[in-house]
Amino acid sequence: MRPGEMSRRLPAAPWAYLLVTGCTLAGSRLVHARPPDANASGPTSAAEAAPTPGAPAAPAPAALATQAPAAPAGPKPLDVREPPFDGEDFSWLNGSNRQPESLLKLGPVVLSLYVDAFYAWQFSQPIDHTIFPTTTAPRHNEFGFNLASIGIELPPNAIDSPSGGPVGQFSIQYGAITEAVGGQDTTVNRGFYLSTTALQAIRTASAGWHFHFLHGMNVEFGIFPSYVALESYLPQENWNYTHPFVSDFTPYYFYGGRAQTYLTDRLKLELWVVNGWQTYGQWQETKSGGYILNWRPTERFIVANVLYVGQTSPVDPGAIRYYTDNYAQLQYFKSPQGFVTSSGICLVADVGYQARTLAPGGPMGGASITHRTEVRGGWAVTVRGDVYYDKTRAVTPQLPVSAPYNMPEYVMPDANSPFLGGGFTGTLDYLPSPWLLWRLEYAHRFANVPFFSGHGGITGNGPDGTVNTAPNAPPFTPDLVKTDDRIVGNVTLRL
Repeated sequence: MRPGEMSRRLPAAPWAYLLVTGCTLAGSRLVHARPPDANASGPTSAAEAAPTPGAPAAPAPAALATQAPAAPAGPKPLDVREPPFDGEDFSWLNGSNRQPESLLKLGPVVLSLYVDAFYAWQFSQPIDHTIFPTTTAPRHNEFGFNLASIGIELPPNAIDSPSGGPVGQFSIQYGAITEAVGGQDTTVNRGFYLSTTALQAIRTASAGWHFHFLHGMNVEFGIFPSYVALESYLPQENWNYTHPFVSDFTPYYFYGGRAQTYLTDRLKLELWVVNGWQTYGQWQETKSGGYILNWRPTERFIVANVLYVGQTSPVDPGAIRYYTDNYAQLQYFKSPQGFVTSSGICLVADVGYQARTLAPGGPMGGASITHRTEVRGGWAVTVRGDVYYDKTRAVTPQLPVSAPYNMPEYVMPDANSPFLGGGFTGTLDYLPSPWLLWRLEYAHRFANVPFFSGHGGITGNGPDGTVNTAPNAPPFTPDLVKTDDRIVGNVTLRL
């Protein structure tokens, strides 16, 4: 009932007075009022509509002349009043989406479209067109799709209640990156009903609940982007198109559960329990996991600390990986109206140790430094340098899982050498709109042991570098070299 509606109806419906007073005397009988239909807009019967002959109209009580004020609503939850990281511009960050609010909102959910196409040229010109190792743009002298993805997300507080609300996301993916990342999981060989065929096309899939606890808490289970390493699985979110070793040697996805808690509006803690180090299944019988602590005291500086611990071998229960990832980002210059609109720097430092009981263990670690300058008109220039050391080659990639060969046995003095590699990358970006990104990138990488695709390729000695199936085919050794130079062009559409 709208305010004032009761007072407008009373003169035309005397029975309403009976409803309020409870009863009245009519002649010598006691007549009780019947409650009207809640949806009725007038008298419920002709008898009720007509006044008693000769009886004066009953005046409306003063208490009914105006409607009683509604009870004040309780205070909104803290995470609604003060959302985490709210009111700040973090679009400059490396590893996060720089776009404004999505164009594809549909009620409480947000739809997404991602299309990433590339052309890559590797200077060694591998005959099998395989660029190894890489997780982005892995084909030489070919136009290809790195990633095409569509998805739907239900963000926190989109469907709300006093106790919180559901959250979740689902996105499917296709493209070369699915083979270079998810397609290399070997835990799918443990038993049945687990395969890359069933899961490789899933980029994210999670379901959970958002709690009004502190500045918000999300508890979800499913397949998620990795919490280890700064750079995103989606190249469009990174300052460079290709990745440094500290990203390519660490996970891009996890299968498990996470609890995100915003302790303050500037501090987030995530606790993770997962199956393994970028795996769909798991080795041994113990879960892996860790945490990330992300602090953003201002919109121009962030720092994060990450820890991961988990088993890594199907044959050695004592093979445990301890890994910490740490990074800081600083936007040291900002002038939205100037020619140079933004300049920022990003530092990453990783340290880990691979323990083993059936073989020697050893440390690993790496670092990268990245600088980006954005200028008016949608242009940006990024330069990056990185280095990585792995004493026992615990995280350096092996040949693709479908290859019929193992990494070559290096001749002395490289046979027992730890891995030491690094590189330099320069990237030119042009954004004609927030939804489209053009990129041109040059990357040079090096290693102390043969590690990158050479001209002979890594597939076989058949025609055009294919596997030679002839009965008397000569043996093949993958051709690996110590340096890698490549140029990559990219265009990405994201809505």
